[in-house]
Amino acid sequence: KAGLDNDEILANRQGTSSEAKAAAALTFVQALVVNAGQVTKSEFDAVRAAGHSDGEIVEIISHVALNIFTNLLAKETQVEIDFPVVELKKAA
Repeated sequence: KAGLDNDEILANRQGTSSEAKAAAALTFVQALVVNAGQVTKSEFDAVRAAGHSDGEIVEIISHVALNIFTNLLAKETQVEIDFPVVELKKAA
């Protein structure tokens, strides 16, 4: 819970944030995932304009890639989940 209150955690899970810089990162992450990494120049420029450095953008991309890799590996190997399962909500 890295200092986030419950409302912010719930907002983040829905891809939003009350903080502009975090909201820009979440929008960029959604673009990365939906477009399989093929973000537009305007999407890239928007995350940079929100205050993210090139290093932070690389870190965002790395976290997305690691999560996708972990999910694929877990599905393929059918690893038993050893932590509480989070119920996912249906997309709107």
